[in-house]
Amino acid sequence: MEKNIQNLVDKHYLRAVSFLVVLILIGAGYWGLRKFNPSLFLGKPDFIAVPHDEQSEQKKELSPEEKPELLNINTATAEELQTLPGIGPSMSQRIIQHRKEHGSFTSVDELTEVKGIGEKTLDKLKPYVGVE
Repeated sequence: MEKNIQNLVDKHYLRAVSFLVVLILIGAGYWGLRKFNPSLFLGKPDFIAVPHDEQSEQKKELSPEEKPELLNINTATAEELQTLPGIGPSMSQRIIQHRKEHGSFTSVDELTEVKGIGEKTLDKLKPYVGVE
């Protein structure tokens, strides 16, 4: 009787450990996808902001059709603004509200006038945004 109970406990222990290993592997796969291919989780890939990299432009001149476009903060919709790092739904609404109240931004640095955007957030946004 005691041997049967021990076998049963061992069987359930093995199942529990196997289940946890599978969960860890699934979580690691999900993390890898989000880390290395975040566009899968954004819904609309045409709204993804493309970073502006000055060093690569200096090394190789691109034609106007090949140059990545920066997101214009004066015309961007709330959904487009949310593709930027550190910008969520409420922050995108604040940017749009600031634009309505104070007019168009004349430089990217004016984003610091929006409540919640400081120097660190601005540094993250600069490679992705521009004004026209």
